[in-house]
Amino acid sequence: MRVCCFILLYVCSVASAGDKEAEEDGNRKRIIEQLIRTRTVLLDDYHLVTRQIATDVYMFRSYRTVSVIFYPVMRGVTDARFTFQSEELHLNNIGSCSPQEVIVNIKHGAYPAVNPDGYDFPKGFVDPATRVSIHTLELLSDGLNRTYSIKNPRPGNWYALAYIKWEDPRTQKVEQQGLVADCQTILYTDLQVKRENNIELIDCYNGITLDYSQIPALFKCMSIDSTDPIALNITILKAGSATTEIAFKVQALSLPTEENYLVSCAFDPTADNFQTVTFYPHPSAWHYIQFDHFNDTSKIADCESYYLQTDVEEVNNNTVFDLMRDDKGRFFTFDYGLPTTDLQDATSLINITSGEIKSVRFKVNQFLDIGGSLAIEASLLMSIKYYMGFKRELQKGSLLAFTEDNQYFKAVICLDIGHASIPLDTGHCKYNDQVKPALFVLNSTDSDTIHDKTIIPFPDSGTWYLTLKLFCDKTVCPCRTFDNGTKYYVESDSIDKDGEVYSTDLGNNTRQGTSECNSTVVLSVSSTSCVGGRCSNHGNCLLNTFGGLVMSYCSCSAGYGSWDCSDDSRMDSRLYMLVSILLLTLSNLLFIFSIYVALIRLYYTEAMMYAFTMVFSTFYHACDAPAQVAYCMVRGNILQFGDFYCGLMSFWVTLLAMSIVGDKFRSSIQLIGAIVIALLTTWNMHSFVAFLLPVAVGVGVLLLSWYLDYRRTRIMRYPRSYYTIYMPLGLILVSVGLICYAFLQTEQNYKIVHSIWHMIIALSVVFLLPDVRRSEGLNPFVPNPNSCKLPFCRVFNRSQPIAAD
Repeated sequence: MRVCCFILLYVCSVASAGDKEAEEDGNRKRIIEQLIRTRTVLLDDYHLVTRQIATDVYMFRSYRTVSVIFYPVMRGVTDARFTFQSEELHLNNIGSCSPQEVIVNIKHGAYPAVNPDGYDFPKGFVDPATRVSIHTLELLSDGLNRTYSIKNPRPGNWYALAYIKWEDPRTQKVEQQGLVADCQTILYTDLQVKRENNIELIDCYNGITLDYSQIPALFKCMSIDSTDPIALNITILKAGSATTEIAFKVQALSLPTEENYLVSCAFDPTADNFQTVTFYPHPSAWHYIQFDHFNDTSKIADCESYYLQTDVEEVNNNTVFDLMRDDKGRFFTFDYGLPTTDLQDATSLINITSGEIKSVRFKVNQFLDIGGSLAIEASLLMSIKYYMGFKRELQKGSLLAFTEDNQYFKAVICLDIGHASIPLDTGHCKYNDQVKPALFVLNSTDSDTIHDKTIIPFPDSGTWYLTLKLFCDKTVCPCRTFDNGTKYYVESDSIDKDGEVYSTDLGNNTRQGTSECNSTVVLSVSSTSCVGGRCSNHGNCLLNTFGGLVMSYCSCSAGYGSWDCSDDSRMDSRLYMLVSILLLTLSNLLFIFSIYVALIRLYYTEAMMYAFTMVFSTFYHACDAPAQVAYCMVRGNILQFGDFYCGLMSFWVTLLAMSIVGDKFRSSIQLIGAIVIALLTTWNMHSFVAFLLPVAVGVGVLLLSWYLDYRRTRIMRYPRSYYTIYMPLGLILVSVGLICYAFLQTEQNYKIVHSIWHMIIALSVVFLLPDVRRSEGLNPFVPNPNSCKLPFCRVFNRSQPIAAD
């Protein structure tokens, strides 16, 4: 009767498991509310823009485990102050929680593209150093506040990625739920901004008249939708009273800083109170102009140098085209091209001649477009004769010659956000005083650079400009020539002509260049999820969402890594993977010995359970292996359920077999246990509670039955050898197995330790099953001779002679 009450209590505890989980969620919410009650401190002259009270933070494994925080920043902000506070929530009463190292990456315009796991960006990705800078903050989850200020930030949307610092999973310990502290890292964050309200609105195209006594001063103006330079006229009144020079700075979108500006110069108003500063603006954007006193002019340009720009005429010849968006109706999947009625292709053919600049622009929308990868391809459209000549194989050491009908040139293509740069013949792009490498330099004399492609992960929102300029071969053709400069040859040891071999060493002859040339640039701009909509056949392209924000990412498999799952530098060798899977699967074969012992001792139900455990464990580990060596009979989740369920059932039926109860009662509680264990496995098969409850109840039934039987008979039911030899050995094996399973496993040694767990548990059954269903005096590891009538069974009956063959 007591056993029945105990089992009923156990069933009730399982039934209330769901309520317990809901109670834990409620407790967690109350803890969070208590932690944030006095968190926000508003500084003087600062305005609280946004805050997120409790963001869950996880260790970085891929972009699946990052948390995204969104911050809106308005115009005219002089200081954006980000506050972070991270803490550890202890959700159970086991152990303690250690502070974790939390990393926060902050970026304007798009999600930060980072590689915390140390993988390199794939080939063809744009250099992260050429993009908008990423601000990185490191803090501990110790409950202390950390602040990070950005001076004069660009207005718009800022995004932060929060995650726990990456650790190599191969060296991390495998922790069992219910045995270690249940800790959750949370992050509180808010944004406070300070705005500059004393900014005078002016017209950029009418100039500025300023009294010297009003300096320092701030102005703002809106540029028109044009790439033409602005010649800003500056008139200083009462310049005779000036005691210092005047520093002039202009910046687009945000207030200028020491590092970020379009133009920074100084002038002496006493020498000339009228200045003209020419700069290139951002089309259709706010520009902020700052005047201040300045004493040290040795490290700043003179404003007179900006009176005329040498490339103004070239910029005035800049034509801007708006590209058409061709939307594909899927996340982050669209193309941009020149307007066309062709429904199949959005590729742009841009005809360009030397001496002119052409720009095309397209818009990347905030929220909608920033979660994919932007691919930009460009190539020169050459004649068929060019491709035939360049790709012709060597014949007697020579290549086909090109005639003077061909033109040789290079196209320099610049990529910018918010403005257009000026391509230079050096392969660089200039915008005011800033010079940076061009996105592409396409050279018609080199087949390797006739085409180029780059991929930009998580493109910034805004208007993008691609600016093209063509430079003729007089500056780019380092080619050998023949026949008085009328023929051009690719480098070769010799040239076969009319059966004779001519050397290519022709002195200093050069092909006569041209001052005017023209070409067609084939341009393709497209966006897809992940990288080209896929992950190099070694992963799945998935989407992650954070309160309305969406990003695509690659979930890599089989040891591959990097953005597109193409990096196999950390992948185990195929031999190692084969050895690992053989260890995990073949170690289950020791259950054959358990099945054999259970059968000869007449435990048929138990033997069947051990057989199912062996089968499910073997095929589950064969399916849970890397894709290169995996073999799945059915879906992996079915095999996983069978493995955990049969493993728990093996413990359950073994404990009941050790109990001293009647067969009818044993069969009843076996059925009850089968149902409850199925519920526990479905609830959370990885929880240690799901393992502990059946084992605890089974041990309780075992000890209670032994106690009741001893109180009734005053004798020990099983042979003395069982209590002194076999059961202690079985308990030692089980204890060692549980220690290995719960405390010693890491990702690196999992194959070995878990295989040892299989073998130890299989062997422990041999010693724990009591041999009481047969006649006394029999060897516990030898079958009853009378139970087997086959000829080979006679070897176990020493009382009968062995028949001769």
